[in-house]
Amino acid sequence: MPVRRVGSTLPRSSTLPTSTVSQPKPPARASTLPAATSAVKPAVTTPAATANKPTATTLPAASTPTAVEPKPVKHAGAPEGAPSYSPWERTTGQASDVAVSGGDNKLTAPPTAKQNMFVDKPGRPFQKDTFGGGRLSGNVGSMQASTTSHSGNGVHHYSAQAEVQGPHASYELQKTHAGRFGVSSAQLTGEANTFKGQAQAGVSLDRNEHAYTAALTAKAETGVGVTASANHDFNRHVGGYVKGEAKASASAFAEGVATLDPKTATAMLSGQVGAGATAGAYATAGGHVGRLHGSVTAGAVAGAAAQAGGKVGLENGFLKHSADVNTALGVGTHVKSDVALDLRHHVKPGIASGLRPALSGAMGAPAPSLAIEPEKSGVEKFFAKAFHRS
Repeated sequence: MPVRRVGSTLPRSSTLPTSTVSQPKPPARASTLPAATSAVKPAVTTPAATANKPTATTLPAASTPTAVEPKPVKHAGAPEGAPSYSPWERTTGQASDVAVSGGDNKLTAPPTAKQNMFVDKPGRPFQKDTFGGGRLSGNVGSMQASTTSHSGNGVHHYSAQAEVQGPHASYELQKTHAGRFGVSSAQLTGEANTFKGQAQAGVSLDRNEHAYTAALTAKAETGVGVTASANHDFNRHVGGYVKGEAKASASAFAEGVATLDPKTATAMLSGQVGAGATAGAYATAGGHVGRLHGSVTAGAVAGAAAQAGGKVGLENGFLKHSADVNTALGVGTHVKSDVALDLRHHVKPGIASGLRPALSGAMGAPAPSLAIEPEKSGVEKFFAKAFHRS
């Protein structure tokens, strides 16, 4: 490798963003609303990264089927982590009414609880490279059923849970190109989940806090989605991206919870059921200029939903009884915008791409980013000093 003199200018390729490889993760619950994340650009991965195929020793469990999750581009000179902030959101019409939610597991076992697995069928996951550099992955189905028990130190927990995942598949295609005016990339992903269901029943007794809970929950869902995106970075200071999404889902749930808490004079019995089907389309445009990041998302949602629930009992010393029935059918809109100013200290690309890898090997660090922590900016030092944190 040729040795460069101190003060020499690095080639343009050293200042361009490096690509990252997307990692499998479980498919998220079907939803027609886009996730409320920060203004992070779509991922870029090189086509050569799709050449690795899974082996028989890396079969995921039934609750962790294979799926595609794009990861943001990380510039060589940027510190670990992305700007974190809460975006502004607004929904109108029936956009929020046609989305039902419920049926999630209510009981959490203590860390030392004992689990007995009765059924553990991870299915047959597959992953295959396709023509043009795409990748197809999925599973023909999986199933788990187990019980959890714990008794000690005044805490008793007994529950049974099951999860069934039907055939599902995901597809990913990514292209990237580096030229005189920066780096351009495009990504296409699609996901289809035929069926997913889960259920839990059990009791949790805490004599130390005098809190006693019994719960029975169940839910089932299905959904499909397609996402296409494109982005271009002129350099590490200026870049932009556009993204389009289309999603459709259907779900149904039922749950019942009984709670007893003598300390707060609460003895409540509640339950609810619901079902809905929605379809939505969204468009996003965003980018960054220097340290200023931002994006705008607009979309439309159409669907139908019905939900009913009620509760009866003593709550905080008041005798209460309520019932609620809600039905919705219509079209709504969803708008989200977010702007953030990055006040962190950024290491220059030459230092980040040169010193970090060299020192990480000398220090025996498992990852280059762990070898040297970036210097804090004046704003970060001020807040660290104000709250007595190093």
